[in-house]
Formats: sequence, C-alpha cells, structure tokens
Amino acid sequence: MTKTTNIIGGKYKGHKIKLVPSLKTKATSSLVKEALFNILGNSIENKKILDLFSGNGSYGFEALSRNAKQVFFVDFSFKAFQTLKENQKKLKLNLDKIVIYYSHYLLALKKFQKLNFNFDFVILDPPYFKNLYLPAFENLGAITHLESIVICELHHKVHLPSQIKEFVLFKEKKYGNKKLQFYRKN
Repeated sequence: MTKTTNIIGGKYKGHKIKLVPSLKTKATSSLVKEALFNILGNSIENKKILDLFSGNGSYGFEALSRNAKQVFFVDFSFKAFQTLKENQKKLKLNLDKIVIYYSHYLLALKKFQKLNFNFDFVILDPPYFKNLYLPAFENLGAITHLESIVICELHHKVHLPSQIKEFVLFKEKKYGNKKLQFYRKN
C-alpha cells in the first residue's frame, strides 16, 4: 500500500501526495508543515522557492498550493525523484511552475549559481544528523538576495550557529522533537 500525506492549505487542500517509499527518507509532519505555512502566511505568493533535499516535495507542493510562483525541487534519491514526478502529474502542475532536479545538492547549487538563479525562499530539510546544513549555506549567498529567507527543519538536538556566513538566525520554533530555524541575510 502506498503511503500518502495531505496538502493542508490553498487550492490543492486535501489532495494526497505520495510519500517516498524508503526507510531512509523522513516524512515532514503535518504539524510542522502547518506551523511553517502559518508563519509564512501569504509572503510566499508569487515567490520563487528552492526545496532542497525535497523528498516527496511536501513543502514545495504546499507552497505551490498557496500560490508560489515557481518551485525548484532537488533530491539525490532516485525514489524521491520518481515520487516528485508522480506528485507533479497527480496535481496536474504546469512545467513552468515546477522544476525537478535529480542531483547532488552541491552540484545543483553550483548550477543555479552559473545560471544566476535567485530564490526568495530556500527550504533545507536534509536527513537529520548528516551535517549537510553548513555546506548548503556555503553556496546559498550567490542564489539569494537581501529579502530571501532560508528555513531549516532540524531535529531538536541539532544545533546550528546563530550566524552562518552572511545569514543570521532571526526566528526559531520547536515542535516536539523537531524545530524550524529561519535565517536571513545580514
């Protein structure tokens, strides 16, 4: 039986999207997802979003449901890549709204730099305890602007510095054993 999760708000509210069929991929909890989008409100409307380590795309599809302009999904798991494609087809999203990269995150970030991409929001949700946050931050400066926000989902026992390169922590919220940290350029 295929496991699914619901989109919780916006025009696709109630639509089910598939989870990645893997023990290595953690699903984003509805509580954390709802909390994040309550915090962001309508600030994501018409914005360009990078969903790094996207898994099944739960954050990115939620953003599209709430009128994000475009979402770039990046994951290095082929199962995640397949699941993202299936979820895109299920929601009947136009290809101008969604770009899916089956790529190592650092290679994708370097490509975005070469193409002069600029994201309004970056969501980092890597596997917990893999130490992938800091290398990702090392490459975000060139693809973000002064108004950009970087959002990290972490296990509550993972601690990131309050300043990483040019990004400064401005908000942290805890939800059970997970937390969200919000950074902006200094």
